[in-house]
Amino acid sequence: VLTHQLMAGVSQDRFAPQAVTTRAQAVTLLWRLEGCPAADTGLSYADVADTAWYREAVGWADAAGIAQGTSPTTFSPDAAVSREQMAVFFLRYAQYKGYDTTQTTDLSGYQDASQISGYARDAVAWAAEAGLLTGVSQDTLLPQGTATRAQTAAVLMRFCTNPAH
Repeated sequence: VLTHQLMAGVSQDRFAPQAVTTRAQAVTLLWRLEGCPAADTGLSYADVADTAWYREAVGWADAAGIAQGTSPTTFSPDAAVSREQMAVFFLRYAQYKGYDTTQTTDLSGYQDASQISGYARDAVAWAAEAGLLTGVSQDTLLPQGTATRAQTAAVLMRFCTNPAH
C-alpha cells in the first residue's frame, strides 16, 4: 500500500499499524485505488471543510454510492471505521467496478455473527467469502470492532490481488 501510494504513514517514519482507520482514510484509499478521479465537491456535510485533505475523496465516494454520511448533514470523517463498515465500503466499491459480488459464505461458524448489523450482513458474508475479511480468531469476526490501519492495508492488498478482480 505504501509502494502504490494508496496509504501513507502518519509521519515520515511511522505507519502506526495499530491506529484506527477513520472514515476519511477509508474512502481516500479507495479513491486513490480508483486513480483519484475528479469529484463534485459540492457536499452538504457540515463536517467536511472545503479545505479538508479528504474532501474530494468523500465527494467521489458519496457520488459513487460507496460511502454516505452518517446523517444527512454529517459524514463523520474522523470517526473510526468498524470492520463491518470496511466490508460495506469494499463491497460497494466492488459493485461500482462491476465485479461479481454474488458469492457469499455462511457466517454461522463465527460466535459473534449475530453482532453483525443488518445493513452489513451481506457485505461481511461477501468479504469473508472473497478472503478479504478474516476472523480475529478462528471463530470470532469482531464486526463492531474498529479496523486498524494494518487490517485495512491487509484487506486492500487482498482485494487488489484477488484473481476474481
